[in-house]
Amino acid sequence: MPQDKGLLQWETADDEAIGWDAALEEAHECAEHVSEEVMAELSHAESLLRLGDDWDGEGSPAYSSATLDTAEEFLKILSTYVWGQLESDLPVPTIAPGPEGSVDIHWKRREWELLVNIPPAGSNEPAVFYGDNYGVEKIRGSFDPKEVSLVIAAWLMQ
Repeated sequence: MPQDKGLLQWETADDEAIGWDAALEEAHECAEHVSEEVMAELSHAESLLRLGDDWDGEGSPAYSSATLDTAEEFLKILSTYVWGQLESDLPVPTIAPGPEGSVDIHWKRREWELLVNIPPAGSNEPAVFYGDNYGVEKIRGSFDPKEVSLVIAAWLMQ
């Protein structure tokens, strides 16, 4: 991993991600495990769909249900993976509007934080993430939003 002033660069590689199809299959084979708190946040995030074009007065586009569906599937599969590996619930994130129709998934704890940005559906852009544990290390990188990054899972389970 290259270091640049304390910032670790992570690139998605075959050994760092679970393919979307494999993760979906694994999630469906075992009982899907998503905490009530994460489900409540996902339900609350549906309010993003009520934001129309130019909702912020700066020309931002409306949010699509396909983008929110990608964020929801990402969280469900990540929750199931974390439960399957550690028998622990996924920390509850905040789901918020991101720039240009993207969706931000943000975990903030006293010891660390992690922001994952899911790009708008159909953009073919990677999802990006940034994590900081306040002084020890920082991570950032990108991954296919249809894959679950093991780097993200590991960061969340600090």
